[in-house]
Amino acid sequence: MKHYFVVLELPGGEELKFTDGKCSPKHFWEDATNAVSLGNTSIISSREDTGVCEEFWKYVGTLKKFTTFVLVHLHLCPNEFVSQSELNKKFTGISSYIQEETVIDAAYNFQLVTIDA
Repeated sequence: MKHYFVVLELPGGEELKFTDGKCSPKHFWEDATNAVSLGNTSIISSREDTGVCEEFWKYVGTLKKFTTFVLVHLHLCPNEFVSQSELNKKFTGISSYIQEETVIDAAYNFQLVTIDA
């Protein structure tokens, strides 16, 4: 199995902002799962390492409105690759049993969140 760290951009704005910088709004993960399944997310970065993602930071610098990003850790077989359909399968599976959500980083124009599943 290969490990991938994928950053997805969710559609929407301030309505997705975590309250007090740590708690997701009502139905956040259901809405995120729906956005993934409908193909309404963008893959900002896909890497096999946990290093600082230059693509992500470069992209954050271009934001014009508040944006939410989700970091997803995927285990893929060697012949699999990160695609929208693969993300849909994996994300739907992990979002149904979320154990703990974490805001990794946040600023006035973005938040990067993840789930421990």
